[in-house]
Amino acid sequence: MRRFAKSFCYAFCGVVSCLKTERNMRVHFCAAFYVFMLMPFYGFTAAEKAVILLTIGSVISAEAFNTAAEAAADAVTLEKRPELRLAKDAAAGGVLITAVFAAAVGFVLFWNVSVLKEIAGFYAEHLWAAALLVLSAIVWAVLIALPCGRNYEDKNTDINNKET
Repeated sequence: MRRFAKSFCYAFCGVVSCLKTERNMRVHFCAAFYVFMLMPFYGFTAAEKAVILLTIGSVISAEAFNTAAEAAADAVTLEKRPELRLAKDAAAGGVLITAVFAAAVGFVLFWNVSVLKEIAGFYAEHLWAAALLVLSAIVWAVLIALPCGRNYEDKNTDINNKET
């Protein structure tokens, strides 16, 4: 049972590591945050909520897989090799495809002018909520702008410590 619990700890550490080292992962989490903030304004069915959750999970998972592919390729060698470039580009392309379709899902489910007007009205009437919204945008902008860099435990594979 202890090994099973440790596996969750390792997985959580992997997510935290991705958030620390990958700006795009922070962008995806930011988008998910605002999706969750907007959801209560919509009368989504259980199926629509499930689609939203699966979509968010797919994008974040794709970014994590991309990070893993890049780290594995960098661990193999730091010299430029076409097959590693293809692997890294294909993984990044998978994230792009997932994110584009996630945006399409978001557009289909969230583009409702009357609900958008209701949301604007809510924030106009509740200035404290509008202030929190602005504050959250500032916090996310700072978090996203933080410098990124790989910090592997084994410094032999840390691409930031090597000259290319």
